[in-house]
Amino acid sequence: MHKELTDKEKKVYVDKHLTKIFPQLQINMVKVCGTGSSKWADDLLQLSLEFFLNKDLDVQYEACVNNRAENFCTYIANFQLKSSTSRFWHTHRKFVGNTRELFVGSYKYTNELNYPRPFEDEISELQMCIDKQMKNLNPFQQMLITEKVHYGNSFVEISEKFDIPYSSLQTGLRKTLNKIKEECKYLT
Repeated sequence: MHKELTDKEKKVYVDKHLTKIFPQLQINMVKVCGTGSSKWADDLLQLSLEFFLNKDLDVQYEACVNNRAENFCTYIANFQLKSSTSRFWHTHRKFVGNTRELFVGSYKYTNELNYPRPFEDEISELQMCIDKQMKNLNPFQQMLITEKVHYGNSFVEISEKFDIPYSSLQTGLRKTLNKIKEECKYLT
């Protein structure tokens, strides 16, 4: 009579069987992926085995005993590759297959020192207009913009530094900013 195996013995049997069929699974992944096999085959094999190993141990054992584990893993791989709602699609194909540039794994440009942010060196038309208006201001207005906007000093600090009344600074800055805003209004 056939003796019932323990979970540990079943796991050992499943591991040995997967080790035995692994080379054939690699061939199957290349066939499933077709021309995209250089990009996807290894990741797809890893994912299909992960799904297989997440199944109940009894299901894994039955599939291995009946020599259906290879078909099962290949079926999972085929479904993962073809479906646009699968985990494989969202973690691998979506980004690698739909980009024209060399994809390095992330579009977070702050993480990559080799890839600068797009257009970071370009000056916008609005900034060019503001710079032009700044050059046309009188020295008092330029000092107000520099001290308050660029350096972030308070009106009290500016008043003490240049011995200018507090109210004059507030009024002067408001008028200066409104003047620049009016001149560059057409760009906003």
